[in-house]
Amino acid sequence: MREPTLTEAAITSLLLVTLSVCGRAAENPPAAKPPGVRIALERVAGDPGLDNQKALQFLEADAKGRVFLLHGDTLAVDQILPSGKIASWRGPQGKEGSDAELSDTALSPDGGSWLLVSGGKISLLSGDDLRELPEPHWWVSSLAYTSDGPVLAVLPSWGGGTDAASKAAWDKPPFLLRLDGQTWQTLSVQDAPKLISEKPPVMRSFGEIKAERDIKLAAGRNGALWSAQQNAYLLKRYSRQGTVEESVAVDGGRVQWKERTEEDWKALDKTFGRTVNRSQKMAAVRVVRGLTAQGNRVYQVVETPEGVALDRWDDGSQMLDRLLLDGIAAGPSYLSVAAGHDGLYIAARGLGEPIWRLDWQRLEEAKWKAVPEAVAQRPRKQYP
Repeated sequence: MREPTLTEAAITSLLLVTLSVCGRAAENPPAAKPPGVRIALERVAGDPGLDNQKALQFLEADAKGRVFLLHGDTLAVDQILPSGKIASWRGPQGKEGSDAELSDTALSPDGGSWLLVSGGKISLLSGDDLRELPEPHWWVSSLAYTSDGPVLAVLPSWGGGTDAASKAAWDKPPFLLRLDGQTWQTLSVQDAPKLISEKPPVMRSFGEIKAERDIKLAAGRNGALWSAQQNAYLLKRYSRQGTVEESVAVDGGRVQWKERTEEDWKALDKTFGRTVNRSQKMAAVRVVRGLTAQGNRVYQVVETPEGVALDRWDDGSQMLDRLLLDGIAAGPSYLSVAAGHDGLYIAARGLGEPIWRLDWQRLEEAKWKAVPEAVAQRPRKQYP
């Protein structure tokens, strides 16, 4: 059965999943878990301002470790210096930029270009030049900008457009798309998509698909990509050819679901400014709030029963360790994470809200705790 074009109801379903306040892990975590170690973050910038409540900010770092902050309303770019001072890097784009309702960004390794997504439109901001890229037509989940160019992670849901997806595309919908000239080429396909339940044959809702397949992307070394499920603990590394090279799962890498409470519904009503439809009673438990990579290490900001934590996967030692973060709340939105030259930066999503830093030396000296449930796998190489 062919997936229908997204409707207003589907978009509302998407927002319900994205903005759900079910920010806690499974109802009955194992009692034997060791207590986590907490570490305080250094606040380097940010004073919440009423005038910027609806604008977003996006934190990114280039290959040199320079940290930049893009304003979602004007597309102005600031640089955050190691001293904590914020310096203007590029001025606003004016009215054209202020109309953009950005949902995700990615910075090129040289720091010169920003990949932007607003609704179904993909744009490239290079200096003062803002141009639209070809429509991917599939619903965009996340962005990355590797040494090989822009990459999109998409959901197996048609995002609209004049070009209808072919039957072959629906049989094997894409997962990763890389820009080749003026065309998005399939780099990897979805893992065994299950868009239709077997008994009875009912089409799954877009909200369920999004909850189970939404990810975060981060560029790795030598054109590689890291992906992390947003609502399950499943971290994967893809080669520049789109092949899975390894994966790390906690609790089986499965999505956990919970029934929305009355407090959840009230928070959603407040977010939307109206009473939302109560039909979608179940919500996915959020796990990964932010992702970045540096060298052979990957850092994830995650939600745990004990609070917001920083997880570190070391590709060399094959160890997954955790630190609890003190003084930071997840809130209803995702966080921006960037690996700077001097430390790891974390930013709340609203423009003007706090930006924190964890010095690399402090992180090296911190008492990390191993995540005992972690299971790492490396697929066997296929030989002809």
